Amino acid sequence: MATENNRKYYYLKLREDFFEREEIVILESMPDGFLYSNILMKLYLRSLKDAGRLMFKGVIPYTPNVLATLTRHPVGIVEKAVEIYKQLGLVEVLDNGAIFFMLDVENFVGTSSTEADRVRAYRARIEQERKAAM
Repeated sequence: MATENNRKYYYLKLREDFFEREEIVILESMPDGFLYSNILMKLYLRSLKDAGRLMFKGVIPYTPNVLATLTRHPVGIVEKAVEIYKQLGLVEVLDNGAIFFMLDVENFVGTSSTEADRVRAYRARIEQERKAAM
């Protein structure tokens, strides 16, 4: 069991021009496009722990009803959003129903832990004190 001192965190690294990508511009230009963009971000974040896949405990693919519950959006909107994501090449749905939201997920995912964060902050503080002493 992870303690508070070594809990693992995942983060999504987006390039500063992420929202300028053709797929995202097209997505956001659609009716309800900003809603679809919001859902996409929520699903990207939810998929981080499982290499870009959306599956319950790594075994059971999420259904549209579950995705709607998790994103807090109506199921019809989520279903339409997933269809649009497929058309734009933002997602791939496998035969077993698993949705891969980020096919190149390793380029966007980072991990950290509270211990790593503590060490990073400590080193930054030491470096700051070193510069101040000069």
